[in-house]
Amino acid sequence: MLPTRPRITWLKNFRVTAAALGLVVALAGPAHAQNSNAVPNSPTPKQESAPANARLIWLRAEIARHDELYFKKNAPEISDAAYDSLKQELRQLEQAPANESSSVSELKSVPSVGDDRSGGFTSTVHRQPMLSLEKAYTEAELRAFIQRVERHTGSSKLNWVIEPKFDGLAISVTYENGRLVRAVTRGDGLQGDDVTENVSTIPGLPPTLPNGYPPVVELRGEVYIDYATFARLNVEREEAGDPPFTQPRNLAAGTLKLHDSREVARRHLSIVFYGLGAWEGSPAKPTTQQALHALVRDWHLPGVDSFKTAHTPEEIWAAVTRLERQRARLGFPTDGVVVKADDCAVQEALGVSAEAPRWAIAYKFPPERVSTRLRAITLQVGRTGIITPVAELDAVVIGGTKIERASLYNADAITRRDLRIGDWVYVEKAGEIIPVVVGPDASMRTSAVTPFEFPLRCPACEGKLVRNEGEATTRCVNRECPGQVKRRIEHYASPEAAGIKGLGPVAIAALVDGRKVKTIADLYRLRSDDLVNIGDVAESVAGQLIEQIEQSKKTRLPRLIYGLSIPGVGRAAAKEWAASFSHLAPWSAANRTALSNPDSLRSTPLEAFFSQQHNFMLIDDLLSLGVSPKTEEALQASGPLSGKTVVITGALPSWTRAEAKQHIEAAGGRVTEAVSRRTHLVVTGEGAGAKLAEARSLGIEILDEAELRKRLTQ
Repeated sequence: MLPTRPRITWLKNFRVTAAALGLVVALAGPAHAQNSNAVPNSPTPKQESAPANARLIWLRAEIARHDELYFKKNAPEISDAAYDSLKQELRQLEQAPANESSSVSELKSVPSVGDDRSGGFTSTVHRQPMLSLEKAYTEAELRAFIQRVERHTGSSKLNWVIEPKFDGLAISVTYENGRLVRAVTRGDGLQGDDVTENVSTIPGLPPTLPNGYPPVVELRGEVYIDYATFARLNVEREEAGDPPFTQPRNLAAGTLKLHDSREVARRHLSIVFYGLGAWEGSPAKPTTQQALHALVRDWHLPGVDSFKTAHTPEEIWAAVTRLERQRARLGFPTDGVVVKADDCAVQEALGVSAEAPRWAIAYKFPPERVSTRLRAITLQVGRTGIITPVAELDAVVIGGTKIERASLYNADAITRRDLRIGDWVYVEKAGEIIPVVVGPDASMRTSAVTPFEFPLRCPACEGKLVRNEGEATTRCVNRECPGQVKRRIEHYASPEAAGIKGLGPVAIAALVDGRKVKTIADLYRLRSDDLVNIGDVAESVAGQLIEQIEQSKKTRLPRLIYGLSIPGVGRAAAKEWAASFSHLAPWSAANRTALSNPDSLRSTPLEAFFSQQHNFMLIDDLLSLGVSPKTEEALQASGPLSGKTVVITGALPSWTRAEAKQHIEAAGGRVTEAVSRRTHLVVTGEGAGAKLAEARSLGIEILDEAELRKRLTQ
């Protein structure tokens, strides 16, 4: 969470007309009007020729615009440092003597910590204001803060606590008489959105405190999404044919403001506590920051486990750099550290300013950002028709990973960043995971660069591209588009769906381009000669592949439904929809019956899929070709591993974990992660560790891959 995004609050009687804003933008200069993020980490160059008053008004409007993007839309356009530069310039202009007697002095902004209220939740007043934090971007700025605190306290022997700065959304949780009664976002610092229902879904957040609590306590912390959850959600998005989320912080903030608590619970938010607001009654509140951390643990609340302590500026800087080196291994998004005076008496003596406490500062890590050339922008056609622009880059290394390509998501993202082919661009990893093109290095731009125009026709089939009103994505609506067909067949053949081993992208592309395969049903019409002649495959390999395709006719029903590439349907939804049916035919028939009702809505992905005649024809085609997927009940009743619970540990010689799981489930077994007394078999490979030892201690049968293969054929 960015702690010091102050929102410029206009005085009630001041109104800015569209004409006035147009004049201000014109005075501020055309360069910024065209590209607000041309140079990352740098504000728009100050226009010396513009009147100071006009510049001041423009800065207020521009900062307010960025606050709206950051707090309300969770879609920041510029870096934190660039934002802070704009704000610093605003302060300097507001404090300039020339403005004290000018008419602009009447428009002075009221210091604030920003405002994340969306308007869709009840606003609730904090018992104590939720302030922001002063920020430092360099070692010198951090040392200057420490010296200032030491000077005001008259002591150079203070105790300090250094905590990782979680990158999420600030939250205040109130317990009354030990019961959780309210969770409120920071809002404007004085009042925020009441998101109690959503926060209550967070695992690990107890509804009651165990003991030793006062009648009322406000606990301050952060709601965030850890990297493992972020990766899981993006896998699910890709499975459903949706574009991935781009950044953990924005996803956490957006999730917390959803109006569907069930979806909030499914996304699995996390929370951490590191501060106090109001504390009413006895026992007395903690006297140090370290004691607060201990109390959070005693109350069984999620707390900060990786904080450090220090006594000198040198020790503080060493702790900061140590946490910076460790940030990739922490498992949660962090964009810096927070340095706090440990003694609460010192904190109270120093007090607070209008925006932030004087006893704490956030040191922001510099993003690992590199500059490279944008060689081209290519377009990927997804299996559901979504067109995704991709940046083709000169290879660079970030965080030990070689990066040559990065998704640009949609046409708006290219326009917003003013990316042009041939530009030198800044690239960094969003949330330490996904490579992101931040923006161009405007100082390196030459006349040779080429603006990118999003095409009107699909690059794979020349069909018309469509962008629906209110959507950011562009789609190819031609169901027979070769690009879509290839992706759909790749998806159907994947281990998570039908699991046709050996049918990879090269063979699929040859079959589609050779017009041997137009739908997934055409796979079941293939013969060995087709693969040999079109796919340039050896006869022996072709025979094995035809055998794999034949075996896939017996795949599980949820896997087949998932393999149909129904927009918006991932594995979980496919399993849910398959649960009530014994076979593909009754599943299809049930949907036909539902859609024959004139009052039937087309609101769900399944209804939308079956409302198109060609999809019913595809199901009929699969049935006529002998595709008869098994249900969970049939597998459990008849397979060689019927009723067995299996755990896989270590790397198997020839099967991936997903492939082994598929074979086990096809034989009626159930794969789980943890070894317990209910486990029947443990399949081991290279690197098997604690799970293998636990299986031995419990006397559970242990198999290697070869023994598992034999068991599957019994």
